[in-house]
Amino acid sequence: MVLHFPDDKLRMLPLIFVVLFMLPVWTSANSAEEEGRPFSVGDHFFYDIKWGFLKVGEAEMIVEDAGPGHPGEFKFVLLIRTTSWADTIYRVRNRVESRTDATLSRSLHYSKDQYEGGREREIVVNFDWDKKQAQYSNFGEALPPIDIDENCHDPFSVLFAYRLEEFVLGENIQIPVTDGKKTLLTDILVEEREQVKTKAGRFDCVRVRPDIKDLGGVFSKSDDSSMDIWFSDDDHKLIVKMTSSVSVGSFKVELRKYVLGD
Repeated sequence: MVLHFPDDKLRMLPLIFVVLFMLPVWTSANSAEEEGRPFSVGDHFFYDIKWGFLKVGEAEMIVEDAGPGHPGEFKFVLLIRTTSWADTIYRVRNRVESRTDATLSRSLHYSKDQYEGGREREIVVNFDWDKKQAQYSNFGEALPPIDIDENCHDPFSVLFAYRLEEFVLGENIQIPVTDGKKTLLTDILVEEREQVKTKAGRFDCVRVRPDIKDLGGVFSKSDDSSMDIWFSDDDHKLIVKMTSSVSVGSFKVELRKYVLGD
């Protein structure tokens, strides 16, 4: 059997992976719990990405030491790839890296090596905190720097920054984010406590709903567009599940397995 996507759904495949992007390691060997952080070096998370009932890709998120050249800093890595059958429709191989300070108060560097459907990009966002500016470049061609807010994050590190926040039902959490082209104030509403079951197990979770009005594209084409993220309701605040409903369908990202670091 050969599966075919309508043109509008085919064009939605890159969005699934883009949303994932929107969507500080101390030099000591102390654990995340000892430092009051919900993550630590060596954390490794594996996700399944589904479009409707079809698995179209996989993702990995990894927490690493930023290396000897960047003492006391975190490096977060995101790897995304389409499945073999989805490769025949729209091949995706993306690698995203984010580096932050030790307290995860702001982003220091962001890069995205992107291959989607034959289109390639090598995006870098450099942060100059003395000037409070960020500058976007693609294959070395830089745009003019833009002004950014204090404690601004990139589209990937913000996911980890949210894990440092206290989730109080009914309250909003706001964190400034930039992709080097523009800045926005991300806003999530802490909605409900729910139980979620995935291949990784059953989790007591807190569901949050990001405000997606500034995402544009298909999110702006329907009043019913929405996105939800489930964080485990424990000390680790694992990203257990993400879903989104848009004008041409829905996608789901679920935790398949995970390994916690030291």
